[in-house]
Amino acid sequence: GETALSMNKKKTKPRKSGGGGGGGFAKKATAINIKTKKKAANPDFTYAGSIRPFPQSPTRIIAPESVLSIPDYAIDGVPKKRGSAYEIEIKTPEEIEKMRKSGRCAREVLDIAGRLVKAGVTTDEIDAAVHAACVERGAYPSPLNYRNFPKSCCTSVNEVICHGIPDERPLED
Repeated sequence: GETALSMNKKKTKPRKSGGGGGGGFAKKATAINIKTKKKAANPDFTYAGSIRPFPQSPTRIIAPESVLSIPDYAIDGVPKKRGSAYEIEIKTPEEIEKMRKSGRCAREVLDIAGRLVKAGVTTDEIDAAVHAACVERGAYPSPLNYRNFPKSCCTSVNEVICHGIPDERPLED
């Protein structure tokens, strides 16, 4: 096993080599058939404010050859448990370099999305740009199909405080 620091004095398990269930840069994509579940609209849902969902475009699909790897939830929407809340992983120099590259990639994609935020642009247009920017960099957009989330980024407007699904709503001033 690999050396690991442990918190709360719990026993640690040896780390498996060859990539884990988290995807990252370790697992090569072979096939992606995303299965998102469309939830039926609940007519009895009580909204807290004035914002209502707008129509959504279909989920964007990833061609396996266009990304370096896929996360374990990419196909079925179910993240597989990996690691422990009580274990601190000791990264190799190669893993640290991959983290630096992925951090730069994330910063570039956030900058692209941020430049698009202006009145008249839809959150779906922002999602399309984020999706394309991730794939252009060989990265899988991490929100896509995580617990069946249908888009490549989360966007929230006004009183929608978290995990807003991009749709055809144009942003307003």
